Amino acid sequence: MSVSINCPCGTQTPYEMCCGMYHSNPGTAPTAERLMRSRYTAFAIGNFDYIGLTQRLQDLQELDAKDSNGHTRWIKLEINGTEGGLENDDTGFVTFSADFKEGKHSGRLKERSKFRKVNQQWFYVSGEHVIEKNTPLINSATMNLGRNDPCLCGSGRKFKKCCAVS
Repeated sequence: MSVSINCPCGTQTPYEMCCGMYHSNPGTAPTAERLMRSRYTAFAIGNFDYIGLTQRLQDLQELDAKDSNGHTRWIKLEINGTEGGLENDDTGFVTFSADFKEGKHSGRLKERSKFRKVNQQWFYVSGEHVIEKNTPLINSATMNLGRNDPCLCGSGRKFKKCCAVS
């Protein structure tokens, strides 16, 4: 029996009905914001293949998302604004903040991401970001998990046997 959990992207929608459907069908996110949310969720649950399939980085070599984010626990996403990026647009920007934890350190990533639509598919193409280290963690529903609750990363394991270990 699978347990339905809310999507890590913060929509309060079950994962399967939110970012999970884009993870199962890469290239189907209808807007830049939906792609950004699905990419955040992919980072949060460790779906690094999806990250690679949804980016076309400009002026940079493809980064190995697993190497640079494999030990990061993403806590909370907040969308600060969008410019364009709707279904009929070809480009769009999404500005967001994402709280994270790495070991005993916490922080907040603030980014303005650029997206481009190619052949009716949205791709992440670049971003300008700032990392604030050792920020206080927001007391969100994510942080109120009980040890025996299902882990929000989507592994299907209990929180105490999954992300609580790191």
